Amino acid sequence: MAEKNNESNPQNIKPFLRWVGGKNRLVKFLMEYMPSDFSIDNMYYEPFLGAGNLFFRKQPKNAILSDSNKQLIESYQAIQNYPELVYQYLDKHLSKTCKEYYYVKRNEYNDSKSSIKKAALFIYLNKTSFNGIWRVNSKGEYNVPYGHKEPPSFPSKNELFNISKSLENTILSHKDYKESVNEADSGDFIYFDPPYPPLNGTSYFTHYTKDRFTKEDHLELAYIAKMLNERGCLIMMSNADIPFIRSLYMDSFYIHDLKVTRWIRTDGKRYKVGEVIITNYKV
Repeated sequence: MAEKNNESNPQNIKPFLRWVGGKNRLVKFLMEYMPSDFSIDNMYYEPFLGAGNLFFRKQPKNAILSDSNKQLIESYQAIQNYPELVYQYLDKHLSKTCKEYYYVKRNEYNDSKSSIKKAALFIYLNKTSFNGIWRVNSKGEYNVPYGHKEPPSFPSKNELFNISKSLENTILSHKDYKESVNEADSGDFIYFDPPYPPLNGTSYFTHYTKDRFTKEDHLELAYIAKMLNERGCLIMMSNADIPFIRSLYMDSFYIHDLKVTRWIRTDGKRYKVGEVIITNYKV
């Protein structure tokens, strides 16, 4: 374990990644819908981790964070244990970054095995790619083009140490969401932020693993959420405000309209998308 920086301050921690579907703009609303009776001694689960906006804002005492994206979880683990080394790699990338450098490092990333160096490279590519998209082809190779954003905004050394400190009592795992919440018990809090479902027959979220999150997956997620509800878990979910999603939860959950919309571009068109927060407790 790396020695922690004495100047670190785990307050107002910002996510270190850009992530499609991230909740940077919505996190203040999510905080308002957190259960008032969630005890700090209970476990906090976030099985679709992504950028971890809610986790970093809430900073729970005990947490289990997981994602189906192995490289994403490895980047968290690298900062959790080796923030100084991650900073050194990122600082080196920042000193050399340009379009040509990006594509050299993209090829290097696809040819390299898991390591702290590769985890830092994951962060570099995320920060310099087009719109922060994380996309892989059918072979699992990262293939997002350069984003023409110079210089990129990398986390500072202090920010990395703060993130590391916030992850001290956190279990990070590369798991399917179903497996990650298998041990959740009464009183534990679970925040689900799945990839949103298709709109008008097309997918308006960007897939960041080789596997798509289909309509059938959303049906299964609703089933899992209802099982956890019967177990006594506290559940909150973000999702798209469409009839299909409402129909899955209207019988046993509370559905809260968000007064926030966002524009999603797909197939050359822009769609205005409403969002909902779904809970199994009154707010």
